[in-house]
Amino acid sequence: MPEDRVLVLGGTEEARQALARAVTEAGHPAEALTDPGAAIARIEERLHALIFLLVGGAATRPLDLLDRLLHARPEQGIVLVGPAGDPEFRTGALKRGAYHVLAEPAVAQEVEWVLRNATERAQLLQANAVLRQEAFRDDLTEAFNRRYMERHMEEELERARRYDRPFSILFMDLDHLKGVNDAYGHLCGSKVLMEVAGLIQKHLRRSDKIFRFGGDEFVVTLPETDRRGALKVANRLREAVKRHRFLISEGAAVQLTASFGLATFPQDGMNADQLLRHADQAMYLIKSSSRDGVGVKDVP
Repeated sequence: MPEDRVLVLGGTEEARQALARAVTEAGHPAEALTDPGAAIARIEERLHALIFLLVGGAATRPLDLLDRLLHARPEQGIVLVGPAGDPEFRTGALKRGAYHVLAEPAVAQEVEWVLRNATERAQLLQANAVLRQEAFRDDLTEAFNRRYMERHMEEELERARRYDRPFSILFMDLDHLKGVNDAYGHLCGSKVLMEVAGLIQKHLRRSDKIFRFGGDEFVVTLPETDRRGALKVANRLREAVKRHRFLISEGAAVQLTASFGLATFPQDGMNADQLLRHADQAMYLIKSSSRDGVGVKDVP
């Protein structure tokens, strides 16, 4: 269920505290913040009842900040509080995903009404999100499936193009899983795949995602990550797999390695197909030689 707490961000100290008091009087705990990064961290951790984003202070570019917040958690309800008599601002905010726009200063009755409706909306969205997650999950590993990967990559690439930001992917293939299947059976191999997916997920940010591409291959998406950053992530994941003991049966465990290839927008490709092909080729450079490494293929 969504967090009952409401975040109040931006604006002057006086306006922020006044709005926080109105939220508290409406029956919700309120947290006033000046740092957008702190707000993003809060909503990445959990869906909140609502965010009130006041123009000014930390929100000197409120629509850009709105984009950042919604990218961190797309289902988060956000109400912008801005100057009265500015229809362009209101229209722009709603087009970019704001739940509602209030004129400053927001009065208690408006705050109470918005909170009541937003709380119901958040509960419904949370329930729908659970259903969507189930539809987009791989049945075996519970990583996201390939169908969702295609949609997600297009969304992230569109955002990367719009804001001129990096976006990287990793292509990962388990080394010698066939040996596990041959020695212990395919059921044990399936258990390894499930454990690998969970292990990788533990080492990712909330904005990163892991997808099962097929067989023993996985794709990891890394928004806001350049090639250097992606290389660090890939090596961290490679070490995590290498150190892990995969329990095959009671008293029996195996250790495996993984080969990775990476690709970064825009250097290695301008669309999802190009990035996937580039990362796959980079991975096979490692797979066909030493294994247990990270491949970075230069663009011809």
